[in-house]
Amino acid sequence: MRNKWIVGIVLAIVIIAGVAAAYKLTRPSTGAKGLSGKRIEATFLAYGIEPETAAEITVGTPIYNETGKKCFVITKITTSPAAEDAYDSKGELHVVGHPILKDVVITAQSVDAKVAWAYMFGTDKILAGANVAIYGDTWKVWTRILTVHDLP
Repeated sequence: MRNKWIVGIVLAIVIIAGVAAAYKLTRPSTGAKGLSGKRIEATFLAYGIEPETAAEITVGTPIYNETGKKCFVITKITTSPAAEDAYDSKGELHVVGHPILKDVVITAQSVDAKVAWAYMFGTDKILAGANVAIYGDTWKVWTRILTVHDLP
């Protein structure tokens, strides 16, 4: 009977330690020495969006995560016709500009310091190659992160 209690207590401690370790690995602390404190600059590509939405994305406006927390401020915007594949009369593939849709490259700087090796954006981490939804005051777009740089 006594061994059952000991085994149960040890098992409970192992489970609690596992959950705590998983939490620490997915959400690093903000006080990591030497790894935190720098802000980042990230470049997002919003591809194939409506021109009305592209016009609402302006320099100096904030970008929010899905919880409504202000995370970035837009510093530069580049708009171009959305790239699409098209075949010519010979059957050769060409990349051409879409007559209506726009590709928008958004460069933004983080508002607060990054944490350890990744900047947290709601439940996502800002890493090059990742896809995230970003939100402005009156717009929401799905983006691919092109680059991430540390700021001095």
